[in-house]
Amino acid sequence: MILMNENALRYLAVKLPYLGAVISLLLFVLQWALDYHIIPLQYHFIITCLVLPGLAHIGKKFAQPELAEGPQLTGVNTLLAATSQVTQSNDLPWIIEAKKHIGLRENTSKTAHNPTILRWLKSLKAWWAEDETAWCGTFIAWCLKQAGIAYPKHWYRALDYVNYGARLYKPAYGCVAVKTRKGGGHVCFVVGRDQRTGKLVCLGGNQSNMVCYALYAESEFEEFRWYGKTSRPAEHRYNLPLMSGVTANQVTEA
Repeated sequence: MILMNENALRYLAVKLPYLGAVISLLLFVLQWALDYHIIPLQYHFIITCLVLPGLAHIGKKFAQPELAEGPQLTGVNTLLAATSQVTQSNDLPWIIEAKKHIGLRENTSKTAHNPTILRWLKSLKAWWAEDETAWCGTFIAWCLKQAGIAYPKHWYRALDYVNYGARLYKPAYGCVAVKTRKGGGHVCFVVGRDQRTGKLVCLGGNQSNMVCYALYAESEFEEFRWYGKTSRPAEHRYNLPLMSGVTANQVTEA
C-alpha cells in the first residue's frame, strides 16, 4: 500500500515546510504501522479513505510556485545521472508513464489491495481484482497502453512478451526485458546501465512488491524486445544512460 499516491506533501512542503516535515513524519509512521499490522485492521479504512484525502485537499488549497525539480528519491530509487541521461523532453512515452509510479507498492496485508493496481487490471480487462497475483506484466501492459503501444494478448504472463514486438540483439533504452524465474517469468523496462557494476538498470513493477529500479546482469534475460511504434529503436537508444545510486541487486519477483 502507498499512502502518498497524491503526494500531498509536495504541496505542503513548499508553502509550509515545517508543517510538511511534521506531516511527513506522521505519514511515515502511519505507513510503517499499517505495513506491520500494528494499527488494527478496522482502522485501515479510516486512515486510507479519510486522513489522506483530507491532507491532499488541504495541501491543494495553497497556491504553489513551480517546483524547480521533482522530489528526490532515496535508497533503491536514488538515481544520479552520470552521463548521457535521457531528458524527459526526449523520453519515451511509456517510460514517462512508468516513472510516474516509482514507489507504488502492493498492499501486502492480503485483506485490501492497492487501488491503482486494481484500476490497471480493470482497464486491461482482467478477470481478477487483487494485487497478490504477480503484476509485473500488468505494469508493463499499462504503460504501453497509455502510450498507445500494442501489448501482448496474454499481457499478464511475463514470458508471453517474447512473442510480440521485435527482438533486439542487445538492450536499448525503453525496451522490454524478459527473464525466467522459479515458477514463472519477469518483465521490465531497460532504462540504463549502472556506472560501477555495468549491470542493467531496469524499471519494473512487482520488484520486491513495488515499482522501482533494480540491477540485473544482462545475461539474466532471455530476450530484449522493442515495443515502440517503429520496428526498431533509434540508434542512440542503444547508448544506455550511465547511472549510479541503484542498490537493489536481488529483488523478489513472485
